[in-house]
Amino acid sequence: MTESETLILAPAPSFSEWLAQKLSRVTSGGALIPEIDGLRFLAIAAVLLHHTMSIYLRESGRSGVEVHSQSAWAAASSQSWLVPLAYSGHFGVNLFFAISGFILALPFAKRSFEKRPAPSLKNYYLRRVTRIEPPYAICLLIFFFFQWQARHLNPQELFPHLLASLFYAHGLIYGAHSTINSVAWSLEIEIQFYLLVPLLVKVFKLSNAAFRRSLLLALIAGGGWLSQHVIYPSGSMPLILSLANFAHYFLVGFLLADLYLNGWFRAEHRLWAGDLLTLAAGAGIVAVLNPYGQFYFALPLLVLALYLGCFLGKLSNAFIRQRWIVIIGGMCYTFYLYHVPIVSALLSKTGFLMIAGRPFWADFMLQCLLVCPLVFLLCSWWFVVTEKPFMRWSLATTAKPKRI
Repeated sequence: MTESETLILAPAPSFSEWLAQKLSRVTSGGALIPEIDGLRFLAIAAVLLHHTMSIYLRESGRSGVEVHSQSAWAAASSQSWLVPLAYSGHFGVNLFFAISGFILALPFAKRSFEKRPAPSLKNYYLRRVTRIEPPYAICLLIFFFFQWQARHLNPQELFPHLLASLFYAHGLIYGAHSTINSVAWSLEIEIQFYLLVPLLVKVFKLSNAAFRRSLLLALIAGGGWLSQHVIYPSGSMPLILSLANFAHYFLVGFLLADLYLNGWFRAEHRLWAGDLLTLAAGAGIVAVLNPYGQFYFALPLLVLALYLGCFLGKLSNAFIRQRWIVIIGGMCYTFYLYHVPIVSALLSKTGFLMIAGRPFWADFMLQCLLVCPLVFLLCSWWFVVTEKPFMRWSLATTAKPKRI
């Protein structure tokens, strides 16, 4: 073989690089805003903390039952400062809503600002169906058969709940979380929002930026007030578990998309003051969700402040842009769908290591150190098996054909 014929082989990637590529999600057109997946990490970490604490309180005997109501959490809060912090983690769902608003608004807003036609609605809805629906349906079917076979629940009684959940209507029909997968309630609200996005994005056709943003800010604040003073007091669970009660969080994402496209979040704008805003907004959310519930209406504004801080803070932004933070955030859909039964099964096996006389924080953190790595391993593997293939399929299905 001559020198010119010598094959030059690229060095094999390291294991960490190979793993990172394997676990990275597939993005539309290869575009990636790392901050968005970093924010997804914050949201899923909060939800995971909430449910891990809830199950831990039951398994450790520190609480007789899994805590769900706010009053039950308040009663458990006397045991440790970690309990009210973990309770606040349920708000990670609301953080997800704001992220969804950002992602879905972005292509429509970009086209509006550039005076170009809106994206194809056919592709928009097809991408939602091919990307979101298959992993969701797989999850519901697995959970249905598990409850039927392992828990010996009546399949004839479960089946109507399965159908309602598959069509994202369980909350509207039954006024309760899905009996197949309790966390599916938030996905039903996401779907309601997806259907309305093509109408809601008309706001970006308003050419006066100050008026457009003021309108979005007023709708966000008004939605928070409506939720606290009208929707929750009504006691109507179908209404509480509907988009009407959460639309203002999606609109936070709309406003962030507007600012993002207009250059507000460029690297040169990052300041230490942004980190102070992140800390203040995060502390404010925890405070409102615990002793200061009378300010519940302010939560969507605090989410806006939190995300502004994450985009504009030096340390905040650096953290959410870390590669593995971004990668884990990109797998949040699988983590969200499956984490509750996995955590419950694992904590039921590690309960013999729980010691009532040990300080609460030490006992809980030990369980987290045992359980969280296994949750990551199982969910990341399942992401590769059941979610990532549909990312590729969705992208291929909605890709524009190349001209010859």
